[in-house]
Amino acid sequence: MNRRYLFVLLVAAPLILSGAAPAQVHPLEGTSWIVAKVQGVAVPAGLTLMFAADRVTGSTGCNEFWAPVDYPAPPSIDIGAPQSKRLYCLGAMSIERAYLASLETVESYVVDGSTLKMLMHDGDVFIELFSAR
Repeated sequence: MNRRYLFVLLVAAPLILSGAAPAQVHPLEGTSWIVAKVQGVAVPAGLTLMFAADRVTGSTGCNEFWAPVDYPAPPSIDIGAPQSKRLYCLGAMSIERAYLASLETVESYVVDGSTLKMLMHDGDVFIELFSAR
């Protein structure tokens, strides 16, 4: 028997026999969204949010940002403190601060068709987004 084949068989057998399955991808992972409202207030175009395996990224309409994300069991979500570039954009800074602070506050979400609603602990919608695709 080929040594390489034997090695693969020995490594793979315990996984196959134990029924181990690959980790499941969170429903939000790999999705892109455009922000419509923050704290119930409509925002100008340009605010975005993208979900990756271990972080979220996006735009505040002025600066790009990134933050760690943890995906407990759906519908829970935990977004850490966002970091961003430090450009100043006249008239956009209050929206940026509200958006980034809101990301840290949300605890769960609801997807309804092409709409994503990010919720606070009491179920109030804090950020409303629609699919970018």
